[in-house]
Amino acid sequence: MDHQENKVKKLGVAGRSLIDSVFSWSMKDVLKKNLYKKQVMKIPETFSTVTSYMKSFIPSLVEETHADLLSSMMTLSQAPTCEILAVKTSKGHKPPKDLFYDIIMKGRGEAAGSYEPQAGDLIALTDIRPKCTDDLNKPRDSYLIAYVLRGRDNNLSILSSKPINKEGGKKLLAVYLINMMTNVHVWKALNSEGANTNLTKNVLQVQPNSSHVGNSCSICLLKENFSAALSNRWPSMGSDLNDSQEAAVLNCISLSKCTHQNTIKLIWGPPGTGKTKTVAMSLFSLLKLKCRTLTCAPTNIAVLEVAVRLLGLVNQSLGCGKYGLGDIILFGNWERMKIDNYDDLVEVFLDYRIEILAECFNPRTGWKHWLESMIDLLEDPQEKYLLYLKEIRERRCDEDGKDSNNLLTTMKREVMTAIINDRNSTKDDEDDFLTLEEFVKEKLSSIGKGLKICMVNLYTHLPTSCISLEVVKAMIRVSDLLSSLKALLQDNSMEKIKDTDIHREVVSLLTKLSDGWRQSCKDKGVIVHGGACGQLLEKYKVKGQLNLIWSVDVLEENSDYVQVMKIWDVLPVSDTPEFAERLRIIFRSYTADKMNLCLLRCVEGDKVVPMRSPVDSSSSSCEADPVEILSKPLSSLSLTDEPQTSSSGKSNMSTRSRKKDTGLRSIAAAATTTEELEGVVHP
Repeated sequence: MDHQENKVKKLGVAGRSLIDSVFSWSMKDVLKKNLYKKQVMKIPETFSTVTSYMKSFIPSLVEETHADLLSSMMTLSQAPTCEILAVKTSKGHKPPKDLFYDIIMKGRGEAAGSYEPQAGDLIALTDIRPKCTDDLNKPRDSYLIAYVLRGRDNNLSILSSKPINKEGGKKLLAVYLINMMTNVHVWKALNSEGANTNLTKNVLQVQPNSSHVGNSCSICLLKENFSAALSNRWPSMGSDLNDSQEAAVLNCISLSKCTHQNTIKLIWGPPGTGKTKTVAMSLFSLLKLKCRTLTCAPTNIAVLEVAVRLLGLVNQSLGCGKYGLGDIILFGNWERMKIDNYDDLVEVFLDYRIEILAECFNPRTGWKHWLESMIDLLEDPQEKYLLYLKEIRERRCDEDGKDSNNLLTTMKREVMTAIINDRNSTKDDEDDFLTLEEFVKEKLSSIGKGLKICMVNLYTHLPTSCISLEVVKAMIRVSDLLSSLKALLQDNSMEKIKDTDIHREVVSLLTKLSDGWRQSCKDKGVIVHGGACGQLLEKYKVKGQLNLIWSVDVLEENSDYVQVMKIWDVLPVSDTPEFAERLRIIFRSYTADKMNLCLLRCVEGDKVVPMRSPVDSSSSSCEADPVEILSKPLSSLSLTDEPQTSSSGKSNMSTRSRKKDTGLRSIAAAATTTEELEGVVHP
């Protein structure tokens, strides 16, 4: 057998001797339930050598392959089938044993059925769709099966058990029986020569003075010797484990740091005792300890089960968005693992991650492109609007065949008119142009969307060693700032302001507010007393003639509640009380939870920064502590600016303000001057 295996290696067919054994079975052999009854011996509990350990599993593997094939014969009428269009001999075809063929399958668009043969599939070749085993054992063809070596699109390379005789015009079908890929891999490992067997030796080694295999190091197993990264978290992490599972996990953790003996740990137990759960918790603990770990399994199903459990634990522990998922990579064959059926696993799958990061680092459409586009827009929106008008004019000139000389001068004149009047009244066909405000709104929305997607993808898919937590927090602050800017541009109160000086002051005030500046309490004034309206509304003076009325609102974005500024109006002082009364109707519709979220304030230095919280954590009853709701997912949070609420609410906020939790630190406003924003930023 060893000689035959070495010969097969030269031909590039892994597990050839196992495949040849399967090819040698007649239909009678396949259907004989007890074919290997007297050939499979009981596997001993101890072994004298690694070789004896390996060889003892070979008969069992052959018997298991036979059992799988026998089982498939019982449901042959339901087996997936596809049609073969062409068959030809391939390189290496040497009868009577090396019967290599290339075949072309009928594609899906040609009504081929649902079956697409994969590498490792054992298929039956027949001219009719079989309903029972007798259809595969007809005298003229006599049980012809083949092993799929490679598959790409509709082309397959196969090794056949017998010569294929496809007469002209004769229909030929491929019928799925079993997949032997895992068995072939195990067979290859059991028959490998010159392989590194140190791992196996350590697992088999019996420790002195003990009847147990792989005893733990008593020095490293002490809980007080655990890394600080786990010492405070372990009570909650291990609460879902029973005693034996907890002991196994703690043992694995201690062995990862042990320098006194080998670090091999064998976890065993009957089905249903939680081996997968224990392995997942061990991997999660090692991840928290920054211990790089490679996890392998003999089947795709086993890998997926461990990955699903591990990812569930990781998702529960994430603090800033999905930062930390980049430290986990799942790889394999997308189609065989059926990754499409696992929504969460897609995010950690290697092929998907490469695709996402490649898009993020694309100089034309990625992170750098969106960031530079946003900076350019905020620094000089007038110039971008000028270029927009110029492109439209040039396109029209090209279409109409008109002279485009002096186009730039014309555009500058139109832009200045648009800035003053906030409309493009001098253009020939007004409906074909965006106004200055419309242009900025549209660009801010489209660029902001691309920028946010890139930021989320970067801190989701990059390893934590490549992107720091501080950078991630900065990205989240930028995302919140963009949401605030978008909210500021929703209404159109600025159109009513014709006085240039007032217009400029309003723009300056909005810019400072978006940067986190707030008036002192003595300068704010009170619009109305009591109720939700009195707590939420803010009134800022403009030139002593007008009031800027605004409040903090909450938007739902990507499963989070995000605080934004809501600019209600810029109106004369005399009209303010009546306007506030109209707003009472709106604020009465606010739930207690929404009021709590709007009233919370997070202060960094002398600036107020927006806060965000998961949507599901904000759906509690009105008795819930609003600060507790928001503070859990945030870090380094200092609540020192108390909201205008009841005395009990202030007491609650004051108590919490002396604590530090997870969250946002500060918000950086865009580098934009009043002159640059004039005529662009508005409520």
